Amino acid sequence: MKRAFTLVEVIFALSLFGMLIGGLLAFLPWGVDGVAKIKDRNTAISLVDAVQVELERLGFVVVEAGTHRLNGMYEFAGEPNDANQINQLVLVGKRKGGGVSLEKVIRRPQVIGSDGKVSVDDTKDPQLLTNFAKELGGQIDFDLYQQSPISLKGMETIKSTGAQTYSMNRWIEPRDRYFAIICSQYPADSRHAHHVSNGYLALECEVQWPYKIFDPSNRNSSDSLLTNAREIEEKFRTKFTFPIAISR
Repeated sequence: MKRAFTLVEVIFALSLFGMLIGGLLAFLPWGVDGVAKIKDRNTAISLVDAVQVELERLGFVVVEAGTHRLNGMYEFAGEPNDANQINQLVLVGKRKGGGVSLEKVIRRPQVIGSDGKVSVDDTKDPQLLTNFAKELGGQIDFDLYQQSPISLKGMETIKSTGAQTYSMNRWIEPRDRYFAIICSQYPADSRHAHHVSNGYLALECEVQWPYKIFDPSNRNSSDSLLTNAREIEEKFRTKFTFPIAISR
């Protein structure tokens, strides 16, 4: 005579099975989050080539002015020295990767410690730069969009209607600007510091994410291009740094 499972045994087996499945499902969000983090880091690493292309598109003069860090660069006597303020050039990229685009140029104070070490003061809000006066005369404008190749806005206004239209396929909507790439020159005491005798400009680029995210509650009716974009505080971003250089 064959013996069947009792009701108590069936209930116990189902309870044990449910506990095991519940425990495994509890790890599912961690696994999904881990996969997303790995994917974002791989995408961030893949932006290196796109950063090189965008810097070359902007040109040596614009990038040099947009990352200005040393005074006395073009003086005939003496060596360049660290300025009290530095310029940083910010690029942006989409979460899915691909090309990057110029976002803005900012200026931050630079602190020289008693030991002579130079550091950037990230505690103060940066100043937005729209232009920069060169040491040898002339001015670099960062916010031009009708004269190529510089474009911070990536759009043009139709005078008859006042409407704004995207004029370049490089334009990335603010809510899609997931990666920020902050490009800076090296300080004067670094072997990679910029010098007029160099045929290249070495930069330290820091990729930060998430930079901006979609937020339906954040709407600026005065500027449709700022609709639904919320910037994440820098202390909550993931970061990694890589060196890059462009030639004259």
